[in-house]
Amino acid sequence: MPLGSSEVEAAAALLVAAHRALQPRPALPKACHPADLLDAYAIQQRFVALLGRPLGYKIGYTNPQLQRALGVPGPVYGRLLAGRVHASPAKLAASGFATRVVETEFGVRMARALPASGAPYSADAVAAAVDAVMPSFEIVDSRFENWRKLTPLEAIADNVLHSHWVHGVETSDFRALDLAGVEAVSRVDGREVTRGRGANVLGSPLESLRWLANELAQRGGGLAAGDLVTTGCCTDLFEVAPGGVAEADFGPLGRVRVEFPP
Repeated sequence: MPLGSSEVEAAAALLVAAHRALQPRPALPKACHPADLLDAYAIQQRFVALLGRPLGYKIGYTNPQLQRALGVPGPVYGRLLAGRVHASPAKLAASGFATRVVETEFGVRMARALPASGAPYSADAVAAAVDAVMPSFEIVDSRFENWRKLTPLEAIADNVLHSHWVHGVETSDFRALDLAGVEAVSRVDGREVTRGRGANVLGSPLESLRWLANELAQRGGGLAAGDLVTTGCCTDLFEVAPGGVAEADFGPLGRVRVEFPP
């Protein structure tokens, strides 16, 4: 049976408590553990509502290499939140995280809505609805212990491990670029740690966005004008120690930078 409202509330409250204490917790109790996608997204929705105002979406597990490494069968989505979206260069206190795991991602801002009524959306329709593309970092920080071994349902409930998002300057003339071929090179304290291309994200960042638009439509939702979306990690994950600086160079899309002062 689906979780009732009291079980959803209990699960979200446990996640909020772990978040505020910066104390990752064990798995949710059986009584409020998600049994399916409906349960998982219901917990996520309530968890997000307790944290703040959504500004858009994050897409997770779009990189096949990460899917294999983490045992996740396909993409999922979470929400970006007001107060947790920052322009580059950003400084985020290291003490505000249980861990500081960074994902290098292509971000977008929507120019027009993609409501459920218009689905299914083609690649061209999705691209036409985008206002700008930007380089970005997502900082993930799970409310669960052993976050690398979460089940997909636990990850969804945990807002797909989202903590903060840092974005660079927006590029409006992105249609002249082959986003699948754009390479992002990530460095920590000046040393290269990983690199990847837009093709690592379901073949293209815009293909990842199309997946989201159609997935939301299947759930009765949709993207709104002005929504920010980060399309998934195009490189390996990497961690940054307190006092460290992460930078990524996206070539024609520019750079993004975040510092973690101790």
